[in-house]
Amino acid sequence: MTIFWSVIGFIIAMGLLVAIHEWGHYITARLLGIKVVRFSVGFGKTIYSKTWRGTEFQLALIPLGGYVKFLDERDTDSSNQDFEQSYNRQSVFKRFLVVAAGPAINLVFAWIVFSLIYFSGISGYKAVLDTTKLNSPAYQVLGADFVPQEIIKINQKDIHTWQEVNQQIALALINNQDSIEITLQEFEVDKLAPKEKQREVTLPITSLDVNSPDKNWLKQLGFIGKLPNMPAVLSEIRENTAAKSAGFKSGDIILEVDGVYIENWYQFVKKVRENPNKNLDIRYERQGIKFNKLVFIGSTEEASPRGFFGASVEFDENIIEPYRASSNYSLLSSLKMGLDHSVDLVNMTLKMLSRMLTGEVDASNLSGPITIADYSGKALQSDWVSFFTLLALLSLSLGVLNLLPIPVLDGGHLMLYIIEMIKGSPISVGSQIVLQKIGLIFILSITAFAIFNDVVRVTNV
Repeated sequence: MTIFWSVIGFIIAMGLLVAIHEWGHYITARLLGIKVVRFSVGFGKTIYSKTWRGTEFQLALIPLGGYVKFLDERDTDSSNQDFEQSYNRQSVFKRFLVVAAGPAINLVFAWIVFSLIYFSGISGYKAVLDTTKLNSPAYQVLGADFVPQEIIKINQKDIHTWQEVNQQIALALINNQDSIEITLQEFEVDKLAPKEKQREVTLPITSLDVNSPDKNWLKQLGFIGKLPNMPAVLSEIRENTAAKSAGFKSGDIILEVDGVYIENWYQFVKKVRENPNKNLDIRYERQGIKFNKLVFIGSTEEASPRGFFGASVEFDENIIEPYRASSNYSLLSSLKMGLDHSVDLVNMTLKMLSRMLTGEVDASNLSGPITIADYSGKALQSDWVSFFTLLALLSLSLGVLNLLPIPVLDGGHLMLYIIEMIKGSPISVGSQIVLQKIGLIFILSITAFAIFNDVVRVTNV
């Protein structure tokens, strides 16, 4: 089922992104009076086609890209056409605009999506610190006398959720910063309680490695998040799990595990995870009556198995609400925040590529279609925000990469057009063919390397 969702997610994501990109070329050409012969999403054998307003729109079998074909009087099958609308007869400035429109529309799409997400409201959990790990970088800076505090800014950027904390740490690492500036504020569960004065600290991040994005950077820095004090009351009991086999029911309250009093749900989860494939003596209460039961705890199928019980917690919204981060913004504020976020990500992408080329960042961070398919499938099964966030990230990456001055890519064509503008004539056809071959070999090599990285990740080699 996971493979099914990955395939479906990949096809939908790539189909949408390719359609958006090629639409940029198509609509710009139409506005400039250039005839578009074919608009294709995908390569290879045609699955479906329909002609509309003189253009053949088609879906093709291989969903790894697409193209638009313009009228060109040099084509052997272009007889009896109105060549005034042919691409090759247009000025270099018009051709430049048509090519630039593809990557540009990808960047604009990312901006619009991020803006809509801000406008619909940011949700998640506040970045609240409960304490810090002994002798960690955070402990060295914040000290032992620690009360729960909320991270509200990093490097003067507003922080609402833990996810944004991770993003700002990643940005700082890519920018080669040795530290980050954190603004903290004392956290009060009671929203009406007065806020203490804000506190600013400088936290070193030299212990983190930009080549290890899969590592838990927050844990490495020593942050221990504060969680809602949720009672260990069971809700949904899953089929074919330890909880179901032992006869637990919705509403049961976990009291003790192996004689240790359970204060909240997270303590129970921790106890279960630490004891895969073992028997635990669980004391619980059902309708005012206390019971004891010896339960064999299952495990997850991972390289490092963790205990798995098979029940969810009964949520108390009143307890969780103070920890939720939910912010709504006006349309103008959302557009500005979406633009700022897009610019940050473009800078991150360019700097990562630059550091990969200089060897400062391991090229193993490069991902290919298998990783994209995996993330697409997971996002598709989650919610619309997750899926459209992924689309925006991929669209932004597609826009940036296509603007790189590499022959075959849009950026390579733009580079040739700039040369044509400067010298007053295009470079020779022979030189263009040589550059196209070099560009194709480079792109195919990078693609093969990215797929190799994907296979390594999947097989854990």
